[in-house]
Amino acid sequence: MSQDYKVVSLASAAAGRQRAEFERGGLLPAPLAAVRDRALTFLRVGLSELFDNADDTLFEKADRASSNADQSLFFDAMRLLRLQRHAIEKSCCDGLERQFSSLQSGRSSAPQNGQPFDVDTLSLVQPDELEQTVALDGMVGRVNARNQLPLAHLALRLGSLVGRPVDGADNPLAPSCLVQLFSDSCAPLGLDIKVRLIILKMFERHVFNSIDSLYLDANGLLKNAGILPDLKQDGLPMRPRGPAAAGRTSAGTAGTSEAADPQVLTLFSELISSWRHASGDVALSALGAPSAPPVRSDELLGMLNSFADRQHAGPNTTLHDLRGHINRQLSEQLRQTGEVRKLDRVDDDVISLVSMLFDFVLDDAQLPAALKALIARMQLPILRVAIADKSLFNRASHPARRLLNELARATMGWSDHDDLRRDQLHSLLERMVDRLLGEQQADTAFFEQMHEELAGFVRIEQRRAERLEQRTRDAEEGRARVDAARHQTAQVLNTLLLGRTLPVFAVDLLRDTWSQVLQMVYLREGGNSTAWREAVDTAERLVQSVEPPAAAELAQRPEFNVSVCRALCDGLRLIGEEHPQDLPSMAQLQALQGSVLQRAARAQATRLPSGERAADEDAMAAEVVQEPAAPYQAAAEALPDDGIPVLTETVLVDETLLPMPASDEQVELVDDLPGAAAISWVESLHAGSWFELAAVAEQPAQRCKLAAIISFSGKYIFINRAGMKVAEFTSAALAHHYERQQIRLLADDQLFDRALESVIDNLRQLRTRRD
Repeated sequence: MSQDYKVVSLASAAAGRQRAEFERGGLLPAPLAAVRDRALTFLRVGLSELFDNADDTLFEKADRASSNADQSLFFDAMRLLRLQRHAIEKSCCDGLERQFSSLQSGRSSAPQNGQPFDVDTLSLVQPDELEQTVALDGMVGRVNARNQLPLAHLALRLGSLVGRPVDGADNPLAPSCLVQLFSDSCAPLGLDIKVRLIILKMFERHVFNSIDSLYLDANGLLKNAGILPDLKQDGLPMRPRGPAAAGRTSAGTAGTSEAADPQVLTLFSELISSWRHASGDVALSALGAPSAPPVRSDELLGMLNSFADRQHAGPNTTLHDLRGHINRQLSEQLRQTGEVRKLDRVDDDVISLVSMLFDFVLDDAQLPAALKALIARMQLPILRVAIADKSLFNRASHPARRLLNELARATMGWSDHDDLRRDQLHSLLERMVDRLLGEQQADTAFFEQMHEELAGFVRIEQRRAERLEQRTRDAEEGRARVDAARHQTAQVLNTLLLGRTLPVFAVDLLRDTWSQVLQMVYLREGGNSTAWREAVDTAERLVQSVEPPAAAELAQRPEFNVSVCRALCDGLRLIGEEHPQDLPSMAQLQALQGSVLQRAARAQATRLPSGERAADEDAMAAEVVQEPAAPYQAAAEALPDDGIPVLTETVLVDETLLPMPASDEQVELVDDLPGAAAISWVESLHAGSWFELAAVAEQPAQRCKLAAIISFSGKYIFINRAGMKVAEFTSAALAHHYERQQIRLLADDQLFDRALESVIDNLRQLRTRRD
């Protein structure tokens, strides 16, 4: 069928008009667009964290609910948020984009919450809405108190960019605007006020608690774009604030300032001369005439970009080659213009420091080879951001440093023998490194975006691994509890029966049936409980009831037998027997007890004179007649009439009936005991630490995490990064592994910080030896 080009779809035309209108409103200046993109990334990550944790939080609330209605309320909210999370995220992000477009066009899209109220109308406010308003005001007030100066600078820079004053209601990144966006996006769900307050609190925890970095980065983007770059901290009045807030603000402001604290670079500059003297290296800043003008930082960044293009940013590219490239560039400029140029001393020191940092990282034995290959390709992007932002070495929260540290943490479980071709994390890291190398303007904001992307992926993978890890931990804990119950049961029954001559039926009853009761009581109540002691006492009394009584105990034995049977029935109900008194085994036990009692009575009667024997027989007959009947009838006369054979065969128990668990290898010599240092090392371990197990026999070296220390067995359970169990050790075996250097604890501190401290310490030692 031919297509008629005169027919126009009304839906497509309307969509085209809407798209065109949106694009006209979305033509933001480049600095404002960069701030918008940074804010959208921050908001998406924060909301993703919020909804990832919402299930757990609401489930805990439901578990602790005081009524069925509240429990249903929280469960319904869980289901609703799970279904609507993407719609809420999209609504928030679209609203934030609209606010940036309105800021550019001059139209205000912020909600009008400042209209005056008459005192008489305040009673019309619903209690739920009032409670939510109070909560929102508290959240906004806390963010404003922490970020008074960054928010004021941001408002001034946005106003300068759009050509009109920007106040709190117009600022799209103002905390009041952001929280109102989220509240309006959640409003269609119709959540109860209890759930709304919980979700708002989670918004504060996962979004507002880390929003300080967003304000610092937004100011940094606008400042780097030349928008009011000279704003000073004392240029605005500030309200007094607490020491903690003041410390956070001053630290954050110093992190983004061009005049950042040069402590690290100054110290490095003092120490680098000793290294250059020892290594024969010549500083590029020393080349040329002393009065030669230095190369500007933007020119140096251009040289770095051309070097990356020529070398294709391969893993074999070193900063030593870069120094030669810069020297050739300076020589080429001298040939073309006749002007002598040299590298600025600070930039030269940055190149040397970054080179040393990467030398340390690539020589670190704790890092897997696959990670070293990825980090080696990141030298040029890190160097570019270090030259552009010298605060990299002073600010621990710098995005480039956080990205390197997150890389090391995320790959802690990698082993050199792992096949990473299908590993999702490895694929993600390769794509991120390629993007860093291909980005000509890999600034602080770009590194922050990379860090948030990696951190979000790691959180998702960690949640999956934690679920499997929890199942592994629960399984090991349950197995240890069962083993402990079996061990205690076997120890009690073997100690009780060993060396005794008892009816075979009683021995079988204790071994096959009552052992299950003992294990159940131990698992439920523990070995120090009253129920456990009563179960053990019942076993002892059962043995006593089938043994011949002494003459003094003969009269009390019928009542004793009844109490034993009653205790046995109570215990059998624990293992699922609904009517234990009707079991054939209970009838057989009563027959056996009556038979033992009857034989004991006849034996005593044969030892008495004829007159006393007749009187005693009459007394016993009277006692038997007076004994109560079912369900625990102990008299022997009624039992044969029921056709129950009395199993009176006996056996000498001369070996253990229940298997005992294999004990640990017994130490025979003092030299076999682990040393005090090894024992202390084992005792200092805690769950969550990563270790490397040396290659043993045919098994290669592997990395594993200590998932749990089982209290019942004292075993240490190790898992891989997927949450699967890979090894278990007793404390003694772990101490021996430590002494044989077959296990080592991997450092979990920050990679960048560890490298920086090592470089400074090495230079200090070199200067000390030289002096």
